[in-house]
Amino acid sequence: MAGEVKSGQWITVKVVKEPRTAAGRKTLKRLFEQDPAVRRERKRAERSRHDKPIRRGGRIWINHPPRLELVDTAPGTQQRIFASVSVLRDLKSVEKYVEIAPA
Repeated sequence: MAGEVKSGQWITVKVVKEPRTAAGRKTLKRLFEQDPAVRRERKRAERSRHDKPIRRGGRIWINHPPRLELVDTAPGTQQRIFASVSVLRDLKSVEKYVEIAPA
């Protein structure tokens, strides 16, 4: 992985196998959230989901809807992210579950 991909370029990360640990799934989800297409979708979803103020006990209560899960770690999922040093370090921890190629 380190030989073919360098810091400062766009890479394509494809999930080959579902990560066994919760930490591995969380790492992949966090990395996949950096994809520009996912960021645009996140921004669009935030604009369309409004907080709903209601009255509870004489006070205004704002019900915040839960955050939507936009990315998945199922095998075959593919995302395009920018390879910084921290991203490459995180990918090193889950390298047996992913396939990395320059975009």
